[in-house]
Amino acid sequence: MAQKKKESLDGVSYEDAYARLQAVLAQLENGDTPLQESLALYAQGTQLAAHCAAQLEEAELTVRRWQEQGGTTAFTEWREE
Repeated sequence: MAQKKKESLDGVSYEDAYARLQAVLAQLENGDTPLQESLALYAQGTQLAAHCAAQLEEAELTVRRWQEQGGTTAFTEWREE
């Protein structure tokens, strides 16, 4: 069986990838999808989930760098006035 080439997610925002992941999950949860299509959707979903996780990790690292450099206020000290 030939494998599909992985879809490039370069340049896809977190929000767009997350929305696509939600759509994939909805299709899989429907239960009416044929096996081959379900497998393709599962592969697409895992790729989208990994993309989202990588973007969240990158954002967390950015925030941590800002905090180390004193560029942000710790949440415990932040107050809305």
